[in-house]
Amino acid sequence: MRRAKVEDAAAIDKMTVECFGDSYLSVKEITDYILDDWNRLYVEEDEKGLAGAILFLREDKSLFLEDMEIDSDDYDRLSRGKAVLHHKFSVIRDDLRGKGLMTGMLNDALSEAEKDGKYGVLFTQGWIQPDGTVPMEGIFDRAGYVKYKRQKSPWYKPKFFDKTCVLCGGRCKCDAMVYYREL
Repeated sequence: MRRAKVEDAAAIDKMTVECFGDSYLSVKEITDYILDDWNRLYVEEDEKGLAGAILFLREDKSLFLEDMEIDSDDYDRLSRGKAVLHHKFSVIRDDLRGKGLMTGMLNDALSEAEKDGKYGVLFTQGWIQPDGTVPMEGIFDRAGYVKYKRQKSPWYKPKFFDKTCVLCGGRCKCDAMVYYREL
């Protein structure tokens, strides 16, 4: 696993579109994330090219309070006065699912974030599927994430009007489970 480079942006974008739907992120947004040293965008490669990617995005408190509906006191307590990361996405190619790649990548990425020492906590959201399951839940559990709360349709907000969900087929009405992990 390595930090992403600008030349990886198009391949990362393609992988996120396949996993989450069109307009999830743009190549420009991914490029900007790569160029901002506070963010952590990691990739794994194999003989076929990009195998997976994980983005830990630094965002300000107001975005966490609004987008993930984190309680302000919880945010302050868990961050311990340090910067906070948003585990924005984890994706791997379809042919590699179920083989432990994501677990290994996530463990490596978390280890790197802990070594930095400038982050207090990491928050993430896991899609809740129509059958009530969270596909990433086992990976989150093994990586030490703690369930925080369920969110009702967090991506069905005006600022996400142009995002198409792979499950909903239009604007995303999926619920999410919010998790956190102290670093």
